[in-house]
Amino acid sequence: MAMDGAVVNGERLSAFDLDGLREVFRKSVREHDVTAADWAEHAKLFLKRTTNRQTGKDVIGQAA
Repeated sequence: MAMDGAVVNGERLSAFDLDGLREVFRKSVREHDVTAADWAEHAKLFLKRTTNRQTGKDVIGQAA
């Protein structure tokens, strides 16, 4: 079963939203000098912080 989006805080995110979230995550990885071995843990913390503060649509504006 293919998944065409994700649900965050009860809101379905589009592929565009997820792409924006991915870019913000990559920026966070660079800014915090996260090694590839630590990406999984960083991703958990990143998503926890991000979804507790705002929906994915608000995050996309921060990628720029």
